[in-house]
Amino acid sequence: MKLLKHSALGIMAAAVAVTGVAATADAQYFKGKRVNIIINYGAGGNTDIQGRMVMRHMKKYIKGKPRLVFRHVSGAGGVVGANFLGEAGKKNGTMMGVFTIPIMAQVMKTPELRVDLSAFHYVGAIGQQTIGHIRKDAIPGKTIKTYKDLIANESHPIRTGGHGPTSSKDLRTRLLFQAMKIPLKHVTGYKSGGKIRAAILKNELDMTADSLAGYYGRVVAQLIKPGISVPIWHIGTPGPNNSILHSPTVPKNIPSFQAVYEAKFGKGARPDRMTWDAIRTIGASREMLRILVFRKGTDPKAVAEMRAAWDKTMLDKAFLADYRKVNGSDFDGKSGAAAQKYVKSIVNVPKDLEKFLLDYANAARG
Repeated sequence: MKLLKHSALGIMAAAVAVTGVAATADAQYFKGKRVNIIINYGAGGNTDIQGRMVMRHMKKYIKGKPRLVFRHVSGAGGVVGANFLGEAGKKNGTMMGVFTIPIMAQVMKTPELRVDLSAFHYVGAIGQQTIGHIRKDAIPGKTIKTYKDLIANESHPIRTGGHGPTSSKDLRTRLLFQAMKIPLKHVTGYKSGGKIRAAILKNELDMTADSLAGYYGRVVAQLIKPGISVPIWHIGTPGPNNSILHSPTVPKNIPSFQAVYEAKFGKGARPDRMTWDAIRTIGASREMLRILVFRKGTDPKAVAEMRAAWDKTMLDKAFLADYRKVNGSDFDGKSGAAAQKYVKSIVNVPKDLEKFLLDYANAARG
């Protein structure tokens, strides 16, 4: 497995002019300035963990050496922070978002998201899988050791947590459990993955899923090694012939959702088309989970300078080693140009799928 994984598109795009950004980097642009880094989830969560790690390495390549100040603007599964940057963010380059992209809100065209995510100026992006994990004692009278113990459960509701009805975490959790015909009791509104993990530690919740950053950075130490929880599955990567493949960034002993589904219902089995298409759409969004962005209309010189710094960071050996340590996987990154193109390719889905997802999210609002 290669330490640095880029698509050919990502490599080429880093070397050419970027869509919407005609300026070149300005060595003095950020001199003496303070750049506010907006994190769209709460402190201690997965986005916070990864965002701070990324910026710790990236800052050494930002010419002018600006001071970076982190600010958390959380809520509604990352939508509040995205709205804040898109509507109130400064255009002089002194405010940049390091987000978990609330992509499903745009896919569904929910009214909560008032900004166009594809209109942001993308500095770069990181793809990352999520690993689902569950308390071993989630089912009374049974010790859960593998996914086989979970999928045999058809009577006891599993308590799960999320961030908001339109967030990928909530949609993914509910869709996977529905497809597997496993009862669940889902509670939403948690500000960060850290808050959900705390609820699991207090035995208020049984199961959630964390990005690789959260899983290896927090879950393993807090829940797996102490013997409280075990990993169950990861969503996987959409592949050919309507499949969801095992992600190369996840250990082989943590199966893809498709493998778990087929273990219960038979080789080649699938749930109904809309449910499966929704799951595959969410899986595709994992290819660009974290984004570094400026609001629309930001000074092109600021965007160009930050993109130049990100391109250098993606090749930095210390960053790659730190990423591997924190995330337990190889780095999968996109240049600003590649991210700008990819987001446009995933925000538009067929109208029937858009309606299905929106209706599904609205059903959870209660």
